[in-house]
Amino acid sequence: MGLKLRDERVKVVAHFREEGSVLKGTRTGTCENFEIALAIESDEPPAQITRLLKMAHQLCFTEHALTNTIPLVQHHTLNGQPINL
Repeated sequence: MGLKLRDERVKVVAHFREEGSVLKGTRTGTCENFEIALAIESDEPPAQITRLLKMAHQLCFTEHALTNTIPLVQHHTLNGQPINL
């Protein structure tokens, strides 16, 4: 976008929870949420920076995967041979 930026920072924090028993086969892991903080230092007009931040969110593959239903394909092998769960 040709904007002049002095400093750009991204901080991502994930919150996870585990519960249940491994021995009983009831152990589960849950992702509670993700926090994304984008910080920019710039003298560019705020409207331009807002546009840039919106574009950053639109272009983030990980954010898209986390916020939309997408197919998950799982493959498992045991000693090089396929195994079904």
